[in-house]
Amino acid sequence: METRAATSLRARAEPSWPRVLVTTLQLWLRRRRRIGWALLAAVLALAAGSGLLLAQPGHGGAGQRGRAARPLTPAAAARAEAASWVAAQVSRDALVSCDPAMCAALRQRGFPAANQVVLGPGGPGPAGSSLVVVTAEVRSELGGLLASSAPVVVASFGSASARTEIRAVAPDGAAAYLSQLRADVAARASVGGELLHNPAVQADPPARQQLSAGGVDPRLIATIGILAALHPVHLVSFGDLSPGASPGVPLRSAVLYGVTHGVTAGNASLGSLRALLLAQRPPYRPAGIGTVRLAAGRSALRLWFAAPVPLGLLDASHPLVTLSPP
Repeated sequence: METRAATSLRARAEPSWPRVLVTTLQLWLRRRRRIGWALLAAVLALAAGSGLLLAQPGHGGAGQRGRAARPLTPAAAARAEAASWVAAQVSRDALVSCDPAMCAALRQRGFPAANQVVLGPGGPGPAGSSLVVVTAEVRSELGGLLASSAPVVVASFGSASARTEIRAVAPDGAAAYLSQLRADVAARASVGGELLHNPAVQADPPARQQLSAGGVDPRLIATIGILAALHPVHLVSFGDLSPGASPGVPLRSAVLYGVTHGVTAGNASLGSLRALLLAQRPPYRPAGIGTVRLAAGRSALRLWFAAPVPLGLLDASHPLVTLSPP
């Protein structure tokens, strides 16, 4: 049996047929210059068509090599992130205004077409929507109207001209919406602070600060009040599901677990808390509930509510007065 080394030596010793053919033709034509190079070209074309002239390994043509995917432009990447965020974070009951390309991207990600308002020349504006996805095309079309019709950024992706924003639509104008938002922050701070005085509610320092500053979704505050009326809870943290949001836009997720007589409750308690959460009716029914493992090794629930956040759910003068067990 021929060894690999012998095969390699024989391959180097024996010239390939395409090279022999070309060399032979060149020598022959030198003796017969009157025939010219046209014959050589014709013969070489015939050899190529019959498969004699083969590409050497590792030197395939462009069609033989796989083409690397082109990276997205900053604007396209921001649009893709925004579309994924809307599909994952926005309530299916909300109306979303978007340009035709963004609306198509939302449909591809499962956001219902029935809840989209397509923006364009001569079409409806965003006034009847809950949210508007502001791309470069929408900025160009609406211009200065954005500041008055959608003054608050709920989430944003990208930067500069590539920036894509999801904005809350102000049906009664920017001044009225911003006034309602300030009142909502004050109510959240007041009711959140009242919640921290409830002996059935324990909270880690970050969660206490977020509650007392009015930075927590009013639906979360109300839900925690409902849970604490039936089962003591420990608040670990509140989360930011809205990157790049304007000041005053609240945190819509929470991590918590149940406690019994100051001791962490087990999985049965988590199941009871989950059942209580699922028994709530809108707007206090979470959009998602999951189990997470904390650094200390204990399990906890993570719950979150969909965007947009409704204003005016809490009354600072009557904290948690509307809350009751299911």
